Amino acid sequence: MNGVDKVSPETRNRVLKACKKLDYFPNPAARALSTKKSRTIAAIIPTIEHSVFAKFIAGIEQTLAERDYSLVLAVSNGDEDEEFRAARKLLGMGAEAFILSGAAHNKAMVEMLERRQVPHVFTSIWNPDCKSPTIGYDNFNLAANAVSFLAAKGHRNLAVIHGPLAESDRTVARREGAASVQTEPLVTEFHETSLSVEGGKSVIREILTRHSGVTAVLCFSDVLALGAYFGLSEAGLRIPDDMSVMGFDNLDWAKDAMPPLTTIDLPAAGMGREVASQLVDHLESDAALVPKLLPSRIIERESVRQLGGDCEQEAGG
Repeated sequence: MNGVDKVSPETRNRVLKACKKLDYFPNPAARALSTKKSRTIAAIIPTIEHSVFAKFIAGIEQTLAERDYSLVLAVSNGDEDEEFRAARKLLGMGAEAFILSGAAHNKAMVEMLERRQVPHVFTSIWNPDCKSPTIGYDNFNLAANAVSFLAAKGHRNLAVIHGPLAESDRTVARREGAASVQTEPLVTEFHETSLSVEGGKSVIREILTRHSGVTAVLCFSDVLALGAYFGLSEAGLRIPDDMSVMGFDNLDWAKDAMPPLTTIDLPAAGMGREVASQLVDHLESDAALVPKLLPSRIIERESVRQLGGDCEQEAGG
């Protein structure tokens, strides 16, 4: 049952046949006691409400299952103290390694993992200088590229909609990246809201009420972009004729939206597979955990309009 090569094929087949007849399977708790290995990896994510995390977890679970490992999952709701409590509980359940979102965590939790020599990886970010390995995206440059893309389309008055900065260092990096683009005469305004469809709608209502002249909206999540779609539709405005919208994530529905959403593709499932593979390799053969920057790109569809001249700059009002 454990794949030991000292057992003859004939004996192995007889044992497995008997297991099948008796509906027997090994007790993982007993196996963990004898081997000191639980073959379990823990992941703590901020939320399960958005499909980008579902794709990420699916990539992890599929890879671990192929390697005969199990996944245990906890949700932190963006709270570092809640994440710390979850980590202690998962350690008590025998988790051998941890997958954590971002690099901003409770200091005591990170020290606990380091003290116990528990391997862990930070995901959804990429920082080769970080003490812990990071596997993910360059959020700063991705946001900067998105703003530059909109500017190249002729947009000079932009609104950026993002979730709570206090809950995500990835959002902080994206905001800093967007603010770093200083193309003249570009004006970029930032709006913090809840990471929800309603949050995106509320910002659109505010922008339209002020008659700000915004011609394009960059959303740091496709969820917020969906809210922008609804908000503009309720106001009787058309995308992209009256206002352009750009997202971040490339969720499954983005290509089917009306019009299809221009967005940034984040390979969430691929990130899950990469981090799971590295952790299993580390646990089984002490292979090094290494930072990895995953490829991301702008997916241009039909929600961003090319502006031609100054007469087209007064939109969104």
